[in-house]
Amino acid sequence: MTDLSVLFQPGQIGSLTLKNRIIKSPQSTALSNMDGTVSQRSVNHYKRLAEGGAGLVLTEYTYIDEDASKAIHCQLGNTRREYIPGMGWLVDEVHAVGAKIGMQLAHGGRQKFLGTAPIKAASEDSWDEVEAQYGVKPVPMTIPELEQVMEDFGDAALRCWLARFDLVEVHAGHGYLITNFLSPFTNHRTDEYGGSFENRIRLLMGIVHNIRRKIPREMPLSIRISVVDYEKDGIAIEETIELCRRLEAAGVDVIHCSGGHHALMQYEVSPWYMPRAIHRWGFEKIKQALSIPVIGSGSIVAPEVAADIVGSGSADFISLGRPLLADPDWPNKARDGRVKDIVPCIRCNDGCLQRGLNVGRSAGCTVNPSMGEEYRYPIEIARSAKRVAVVGGGPAGLRAAAVLADKGHQVTLYESRPLGGQLNTAVRHDMKFDLKALRDHLIHQVQSRSAIQIVPERGSAQQLLAANYDHIVLATGRAPAKFDGQVSGALRVMNAAAISDPQAIEGPVVIIGAGMTGCDTAVWLQKAGTQDVTLIDEADAILSRGYVFTDLMGMPELLSRHNIKVQVSTKALSIVADGVRVRNAQQQEMVVAARTVIIACGYEGVNSLQAELSQLAPVLPVDVIGTARQDGRVMDALHDAFFTARRC
Repeated sequence: MTDLSVLFQPGQIGSLTLKNRIIKSPQSTALSNMDGTVSQRSVNHYKRLAEGGAGLVLTEYTYIDEDASKAIHCQLGNTRREYIPGMGWLVDEVHAVGAKIGMQLAHGGRQKFLGTAPIKAASEDSWDEVEAQYGVKPVPMTIPELEQVMEDFGDAALRCWLARFDLVEVHAGHGYLITNFLSPFTNHRTDEYGGSFENRIRLLMGIVHNIRRKIPREMPLSIRISVVDYEKDGIAIEETIELCRRLEAAGVDVIHCSGGHHALMQYEVSPWYMPRAIHRWGFEKIKQALSIPVIGSGSIVAPEVAADIVGSGSADFISLGRPLLADPDWPNKARDGRVKDIVPCIRCNDGCLQRGLNVGRSAGCTVNPSMGEEYRYPIEIARSAKRVAVVGGGPAGLRAAAVLADKGHQVTLYESRPLGGQLNTAVRHDMKFDLKALRDHLIHQVQSRSAIQIVPERGSAQQLLAANYDHIVLATGRAPAKFDGQVSGALRVMNAAAISDPQAIEGPVVIIGAGMTGCDTAVWLQKAGTQDVTLIDEADAILSRGYVFTDLMGMPELLSRHNIKVQVSTKALSIVADGVRVRNAQQQEMVVAARTVIIACGYEGVNSLQAELSQLAPVLPVDVIGTARQDGRVMDALHDAFFTARRC
């Protein structure tokens, strides 16, 4: 096991001593009041993060003026003196539980998610997503406006000092205003703020000088930068290194390294198919060039990855965003050697973004139903212990069983197949290591609780009733849907979930269905050496049934990289002797050659057990959870299980 002790050595940022090397990365939550003032939900969120053991908690990006810097709904604000009482309240609550706190200051620039005029940036170049949705284009900032922004950042930093924050950070990455100036990709100015490197860094250097004039020297100043923006004609790492040297000379105490911007979200909030520690190559170069400390960030989801970064000297500190939303106790559990108890971030971007900020809600989390609602849903011991049966060992059943046990119930979990349910199909290829970590965590939570007995059987109605349970929870999931066309000939036809040995699959292969199961299976087979794999789907695009936006962004490239053929707007009519007969968008029929046909047509409900129990024991309390109740993703299964079990 990796030695994690290096993460729990004290660290120094300027005059500030931190108890460990773990920092909560700034991350938008939309938990503040509409006017940007601190809310009770904000305080609860940051206090809970601090209780989990992070040495330093950084607030989400905070807007600094009342002109154009606010970027998103219910964003934290710091624009005038009236904000200080709420900011001070937040500081005191975090200090009271033993952590330090810093505030990140930002100007949204062209990435103004609100889409309201004015949008002010370096140039007229818009972020196409905002322009397409709202029709508002950025207005290039005038020199007097830039000079005012420098003052506004300095004034906001002073208010941080007055509110007793321990550190102030300027967000100069991720495609917001300052990055709009730093990157040649978005800066097309011809005045003294555009063109040369010297000109493009002028705004940031002016902000740093203004802050340093207004706050005491002992207050540490951090700058968060993108090591690069990953644009072809964007920021070069050599420029970033030189910029960091100049920032150090100007009085900056720490460089906080990230990468990417919103138009290339897979680099900024990297999903499951991107590497862990994705920006390590960049912050290692920056670390070598500086004498001040460096914070590394970007998909550092696992303690062993974090420890390797700090232990090897790649960075002095690591910052965690989504992993601490998934489990605020990540630091304490890692310190105590309880790594298997850490609820892993699966980098799905579903709860925090897809069904959170992207639709105008506050941020949530797929694997943590209490994220954003801290302290509201504790798991309390039940007034009377019950004997509860949970039928089904997929994610919903495993989560429900653990919660029920924590409430003091005696739980019997019935599952005739390996624990994990549909996760066992999803994690077959090695790119799904985050989801595999979740599966293993859920299984560990069940196997480590003495109040849970695991019975390797399906659990029939008669068996359940004979055991005289007080309550039954059905988490039987959904069964793979069958192909609705005619099957003839001697081709090998099998369901995607039934494949155990990918190397035994003969090509050419046709996979009917280009949802996530079909796409994952195609990649898995190609990585195992199967030749000539074709995905077909009658929808006009792959992943057509409500998948997360980062999956939609990345899956086409992933399929292309593995030479997988894709035929959409193509309906599979029948399976014949030499392949699959299909009809394309032009209503032409043809046969796609195959020696093996794999069915990945989705899933359908399995509810017969519920009907039997209802008929045989109509007054027995029975809850149906997860995909057995309603189709959905991992988030739906885990949240449904948590809230249902919590009520029992």
